[in-house]
Amino acid sequence: MNGMAGAAALLLSVGLLCVRRNETAGWLCALQALVAAAPLGEIAPVIALGAALLNGVALPLVLVRVGGTAVATARTHPVVSGGVTLALVTVAGAVFARAGGSGLVAAAVSVTLLGLWLIVVRADALAPAIGLLSAQNGLVLVAGAHPELSLPAAFAVAVPAVPALVVADRWLRR
Repeated sequence: MNGMAGAAALLLSVGLLCVRRNETAGWLCALQALVAAAPLGEIAPVIALGAALLNGVALPLVLVRVGGTAVATARTHPVVSGGVTLALVTVAGAVFARAGGSGLVAAAVSVTLLGLWLIVVRADALAPAIGLLSAQNGLVLVAGAHPELSLPAAFAVAVPAVPALVVADRWLRR
C-alpha cells in the first residue's frame, strides 16, 4: 500500500505542474495530502489524522478561498520545465535506488522536489503556498516510510507551519 500511496502522490505532483487554475491546484493538493497521510497512519494514526485534516482539508480550503478561480501562467517554457522536472524525479529515484532506499522514500523525495519546483514554475501570488504545501506532503510521505520515527518528529513533519504562514500572509493581504 505504501508504494501505491507514493506513486499516487507523485502523479498528483506532476498534475500540479500541469494545472493552471488555483482552485484545481488547491483540490489536487488536498487529494495529495490525503494520499500522503495514509502511510503515516500505519505508524502514528492520530498524527496521520491531524496531517490529513490540516494538509488535506484546512489549508486547501483556505487556498481555494483565497485563490478563487484565478489562472496562473508558467514562468518558464514548458519544454524546459518538463525537462527539469523529469531530471529531478530521475535523480531522486536513482539516488535512493542505489542507496537501497524504499520506493516510498524515492517517491517522497520526488514529491518534495516537485513541490519546490512548483514555486519556480508557477507565476501567481499563490505559487509559494501551493508549492510548499505539496513539498509538505512529500515530507509526510518521508515520515511514513520510517517505522522507527519518533512521535515528536512525526508531529513536526505533519504540521504545515510554513505553508500555513504563506497562506495567512496572502489572506491578510487581500
